[in-house]
Amino acid sequence: MKKIKEDRECFGLGVKFRKGIELKQDEGSITSIFMASRNTSVPMIVVASDSEAKKQGEDGIFVICCDKCGIKMKKTLKDEINLFHSIGEMTDLK
Repeated sequence: MKKIKEDRECFGLGVKFRKGIELKQDEGSITSIFMASRNTSVPMIVVASDSEAKKQGEDGIFVICCDKCGIKMKKTLKDEINLFHSIGEMTDLK
């Protein structure tokens, strides 16, 4: 959740969107994703439909600085999914 300096190595954490979620208007660009559990927004690359990442099944990529940050980001994403899944069950949103 911190800025990666220009001269530093970085990695990508690919994500697959849930069925029915499409961000066609954002393809090939960077968008901000709000993480309620951390009360902050993080940038995510929305892969282009003709990109190598899309061919490998990825819909979005979060840029991370190291394995430790990747592990934290995966946990945060799981927490977000669980949070919104629970809210959907409580309010019966479908």
